[in-house]
Amino acid sequence: MSDLLRMTGMYSGMDTESIIQQLVQAKAQKVTNLKHDQKKLEWKTAKWQDLNKRIYKLYTGTLSNMRLAGSYAKKKTTVSDPSKATITASEGAVNGTQSLRINKLAKAGYLTGAKVSMKRKGDVSIFDEEKAKAAAKESQDVQNGVITEEEFIKNYNSSLTLKDLGVADDNGQLTVTVGTDQFIVGNINSTDTISDFITKFNNAAAAAGKNVSMEYDRGKVTVTGADATTTVKMSSSSPSGTNKTILQGLGLADMSDGQQDTFTGNAITMKDYIYEPGDFKNYSEKDKDYKAKVSDISPDLVGKKIKLTVGKGADAKVTEVEITADMEIGQLTSKLSEGGVRASFDEANQRFFISAMDTGADKEFTLEGLDAAGNTDDSVLTDLGLKTDYKYANGSEATRIDAQDAEIVLNGAVFTSDKNTFTINGLSITANAVTKETDENINITTDTDYDGIYDMIKDFITEYNDIMNEMTKLYSANSARKYNMLTEEEKEAMSDEEVEQWEDTIKGSLLRKDKDLYTVMQCMTGAINKGYDIGGETLYLVNFGIGTGSYFDTEKAERNALHIMGDSDDDKYSDEKNKLKEAIAADPDKVIELFTTMSKEMYSSLHDTMGSTEYRSIYKVYDDKRMKNEYDDYTKRIKEAQKKLDAYEDKWYKKFSAMEVALSKLQSSQNSLASMLGQ
Repeated sequence: MSDLLRMTGMYSGMDTESIIQQLVQAKAQKVTNLKHDQKKLEWKTAKWQDLNKRIYKLYTGTLSNMRLAGSYAKKKTTVSDPSKATITASEGAVNGTQSLRINKLAKAGYLTGAKVSMKRKGDVSIFDEEKAKAAAKESQDVQNGVITEEEFIKNYNSSLTLKDLGVADDNGQLTVTVGTDQFIVGNINSTDTISDFITKFNNAAAAAGKNVSMEYDRGKVTVTGADATTTVKMSSSSPSGTNKTILQGLGLADMSDGQQDTFTGNAITMKDYIYEPGDFKNYSEKDKDYKAKVSDISPDLVGKKIKLTVGKGADAKVTEVEITADMEIGQLTSKLSEGGVRASFDEANQRFFISAMDTGADKEFTLEGLDAAGNTDDSVLTDLGLKTDYKYANGSEATRIDAQDAEIVLNGAVFTSDKNTFTINGLSITANAVTKETDENINITTDTDYDGIYDMIKDFITEYNDIMNEMTKLYSANSARKYNMLTEEEKEAMSDEEVEQWEDTIKGSLLRKDKDLYTVMQCMTGAINKGYDIGGETLYLVNFGIGTGSYFDTEKAERNALHIMGDSDDDKYSDEKNKLKEAIAADPDKVIELFTTMSKEMYSSLHDTMGSTEYRSIYKVYDDKRMKNEYDDYTKRIKEAQKKLDAYEDKWYKKFSAMEVALSKLQSSQNSLASMLGQ
């Protein structure tokens, strides 16, 4: 429609809009008809595109495979113990029974860290009952009978030096007052052990003639020899700096005030690491932006490194991760992951988890702690809870699963794989569990899969029928000549369902009696119905119980569909004798030769039909180029017709507009004359 500004019927009082629309109706209908014809061509093209897609899929897939005799070489395999192995056979598998044992399953290296604790320096008792007992069991002197286990435990850690206890002064002395008498224990050095000091004390007391002695027992020193009326008092030289006095180091600080009777001092302590429960998270409750750092676990880790090695030999990948003061725990695991493992920190369990990227011995990884100089430092892995064969103070341990290859024995031959799958002489073997020594060998029985051949033919027929039924339906559709394309006004007067049904009727008839459709159908049915020379005998599919249904008992659209007589899924013919199954079991080669020959015939016919021409692209069964040109031609014709319609419409509007102008002038003259006469 023209974009001109129009003014109609103002002076004439005529409905010029309706008059003009009636005058241009014939030309407007021509535009509408062209649009409707183009729409039908669009629908027809869509029908062909859908059909072509399905035919091409059959051509390149199922039909192409069925031309090859090897595609029918189906094998089936049974396993005596499917819980331990899953096995499938390809066409290359040898028929017969084979024996299998599974010695190992492929594993990925996996390290579960111990629960991480916060490492701090503090005063720790030198005696621990469990450690003392464990050390006694390992002692050669105990095992050889030099000392008893009880004696070993009693004297556990008495070999620690005074320096270990925080007493650093040399040439120190201890003044001992017994009642009113005194004696000196001199020449005390920081290198003296607890046993050395006690020997010096007891020797000095004996030399002074005093009945006073010291004894070490389970981390404490006991002073004996005084009675209820005699006070024993001791004083030692003052320490330098933050060092302890001799009495403080030995837990006898209270002796400086004097004691009566037998006196046992406090537990002797030394500076050592204390491990406190950790709660390392990406943020703290107080500071949501705070992320736990590696140094929060142990300040000693700063400046040290973790050496990660993934793989073996020349192909091994080595990554060194330096721990900085501000390195977050998440950053450490990310660096390790970049090195070729999966690394994470589990906040709920407070443990590091590290695993190989895949199974197999060649994918194994190792970790090593290094000090700042690059020397081995076991404390790095210990502090991070990654040291195995070690009991942590919190009672947890790090555990390790070593990577390994899968190993099977098939018919006496050993095979290994970095995964639990093996492909050997046509067999695909998946190892599920190890066979124990008491288990019998797993028997693998392979035979021709007759059901597989049958199913292959059945799948082809199903796909063939889906396409053939659609083509038959479209080719034999009822005429839709009485169904004109709906105008917008007609659509508005109908429900959506009615419009859809109306248009579907038109769409369904667009390929009725189409010559290209008939050609494709003939390509396919011709190959199906043809007889083939098989071993000097002309055979048809019907000889093996495959054919179309009864004409009068079959729906019109399904009269070209094939049925396998006796097939359990065929509602109409399942009670018939299944000749196809019998033929496959009796002489599979004959059946295979017939279907390969038939498939080659159909494939060749479709190939010729889908060849490229002036009007058709390659692999198309319809004239797609011609239809595209026709569609473009419609677009051009519609544009030209619309242009003529607009011009024709504008012409009439101009004529009626001129009439309105003339009437306007006439009315103006009459009004002027009337005005003059009225004066």
